[in-house]
Amino acid sequence: MHVDIRRQTRLYYAYVALSNLSMISVVMNLYLAHLGFSLYQIGILLGVLQVGNTVLEIPTGFVADRFGNRASLIFALALQMAAYALMPLAGALPAMAAVMVLLALANTLTTGCASAIVTNALLAEGRSDQLTDLSARSGVIFYLCYGVAALASGWLSEQSYELVIALSVGCLAGALAAVALMREVRAGGEKDGGDRPIRVREAAYYVVSNRPALYYALVEGAVAWSMVPVDDFYNNYLHDFLGIPLPLVGVIVAAQFVAASLAGLASSRLARHVPEGLVARVGPAVTVAVFLCFALAPDPRAAIALYLLGLATFRLTNPVRSKLLSLGVDARFRVTVASFSSIAISLLSAVSQPIFGWLSGALDMRAAMVVLMAITLALLAAINLAFPDATSADAVEGGN
Repeated sequence: MHVDIRRQTRLYYAYVALSNLSMISVVMNLYLAHLGFSLYQIGILLGVLQVGNTVLEIPTGFVADRFGNRASLIFALALQMAAYALMPLAGALPAMAAVMVLLALANTLTTGCASAIVTNALLAEGRSDQLTDLSARSGVIFYLCYGVAALASGWLSEQSYELVIALSVGCLAGALAAVALMREVRAGGEKDGGDRPIRVREAAYYVVSNRPALYYALVEGAVAWSMVPVDDFYNNYLHDFLGIPLPLVGVIVAAQFVAASLAGLASSRLARHVPEGLVARVGPAVTVAVFLCFALAPDPRAAIALYLLGLATFRLTNPVRSKLLSLGVDARFRVTVASFSSIAISLLSAVSQPIFGWLSGALDMRAAMVVLMAITLALLAAINLAFPDATSADAVEGGN
């Protein structure tokens, strides 16, 4: 089936933009407090969401690979819209916990689906060379729209949280329309057995036996060990530890996202001058090393500059890594592999976040960051030693 690649990518970019302009997720904690939930109850609700994200990830990834990415994504967006619409009505803790379960189901059903639709179309048309640009440009759109949502949600929340929810649902409706207009190439249709229904055991065996899939999942988890707590507490670090006023914190965060997003556009040039396998292997360690320097910097201006450099480094190397992973796995199991990576991220970050909080109280926030990032660098070194060939040309060819 021939697919209009230009139309397909435009619809994909529209989905990325509209889904990340949904603002209620940016102020979720504030909205729950506005509804009267205590900090303890908010912690329980976020825990329910995190556990749901972990437990549901593998089965929902299999559903997408079995029944189609587009169908899974449409259902997920509709479910997310319904969950946001129900939030103002969920006044009690059990009711809001049920809403969090719905959001977790929606989150896990979306994992990797949109990118899989457009990636499969590019590969079907023999345009694998465009994968790096696709990842880079979608990253720019993600960060720009997330920055806009962060700025807008703060001002709109002062007017009305109901307005924030209504605009968020409207953006998700636009994202759903973009997905509905996309065409899906069922991956593997040209291979022997490609149209045969995928079995659960077959999908699970593929994930654990594919070395590129395991390598990238473990790397993602190792980076998340330190970077998820750093990202979550970055605002607190700027305000409470470095003494930056709250209004300025919002401006700094938005400006950093916008500036760092542009670095991803240089990924293709980097790949032309440096072997892609080397970029994929060294990139995560370089990124974490830069953030380690950020944590060690005592001067606020130097710390902010280093944080921006870390974001830029991530955006520069991540599209290359995404391309190699796309080429290194069988397209029939693409979303299942993405779900496996998401589980690694969820599990390791779920452990490191309370450790980070405990270390911040026992020592201080800067020392906690240094400890977690040092552990990440050690984990990355061990993973690279255990998987010396996961980013090689042979591994990439193995997915085709």
